[in-house]
Amino acid sequence: MPPTPLHRAVAIGCTLLALCLAGGVPAVYAAYRPPLAAWLIVTAICAALGVAAFLMMRRHTLKLVDAASRLQSDESLRFDTAINNMSQGLCFFDGQQRLIVCNRRYAEMYGLTQAQVRPGTPLSDIVDWRYKAGSCSAMTPAQYLIWRASIAGLNRPSETVTELQDGRIFALRHQPMPDGGWVSTHEDITQQRHAQAQIERMARSDSLTELPNRARFMERLRELLQPGATESSLALLFIDLDHFKAVNDSLGHPVGDGLLRAASRRLAACVRQGDLVARLGGDEFAILQVGAPQPASAAALAERLVRDVAAPFDIAGHSVKVGVSIGIALSPCDCTEADELLKQADVALYRAKAAGRGGHQFFRSATVLDCTVEREPLEADCTASAQP
Repeated sequence: MPPTPLHRAVAIGCTLLALCLAGGVPAVYAAYRPPLAAWLIVTAICAALGVAAFLMMRRHTLKLVDAASRLQSDESLRFDTAINNMSQGLCFFDGQQRLIVCNRRYAEMYGLTQAQVRPGTPLSDIVDWRYKAGSCSAMTPAQYLIWRASIAGLNRPSETVTELQDGRIFALRHQPMPDGGWVSTHEDITQQRHAQAQIERMARSDSLTELPNRARFMERLRELLQPGATESSLALLFIDLDHFKAVNDSLGHPVGDGLLRAASRRLAACVRQGDLVARLGGDEFAILQVGAPQPASAAALAERLVRDVAAPFDIAGHSVKVGVSIGIALSPCDCTEADELLKQADVALYRAKAAGRGGHQFFRSATVLDCTVEREPLEADCTASAQP
């Protein structure tokens, strides 16, 4: 076992005592050798005890300092591990807009190096580096700093969604601090937003033709029929592919699906920008014509649709020929309610089919001449003509 400080101190005292007893003191003090020896022994023991106590206290203090240092190091390691394993970027700024700490994810999201995000770095420098890296919003750096100050000035938690110039979408959550600083998390929600948009598109579009579906068509129709939505009349064209069932049954569903896709492209090519073409289901389509003089524009569009769709289709090596029958209802002269207007166009479609297919019919023939006539007698007439 190695000697302790107490052992060393006692050894020093004994050495001094031995020197004294062996004549290690002047002769003039010979008469006082015994009492002097006793005094030296006591002094040596006290010195040894004092040195031992000091050394023990020092050792204990060093142990405490070492333990505190290890504890602080462990806590720092745990903190670093925690923030650097977050899926979101995190940054902490003080009241003077100087960086206190940020995690690796924050630097990665904005294309920053570790040297650029050292503690004490001003926010303005970080913003400049972000803009140079292209990880910035459409705002200028000055505008961004003003916006950032306005968010900090709210003095309450807030959330913001911003789109960067490279197309990424970030969700920022801001927590103010009492000294004017803040903690914020930055989450990349690009994939989430794209997935959400895809789900919304799927819910409102036809998967086969990629045209708007019935739900989207009715939603847009109701929007256009709102008071003040449009200053001009609106035409609803209800379209049915003639002889589609025979093609689908004789050549198979793949050819039938190909025909629906090709026909939808021809229909879309006939309308103007701002008009809406939708597939309502099966071989039924519909068009909303907006901002055009009626009924002449609807009649011209119907004639163009009949002509263009009548041209043969080349589907999987098969030359396929179909036609279209079209029923037309107008708003406001026929109706101003969405479901009812669609029903009126459907009645007109049955009239077109009864007339021999490959043509169009308005809900009431008098519409071509005057949209202000009373509707009730004509509705009854149209309904009667649609009876088998």
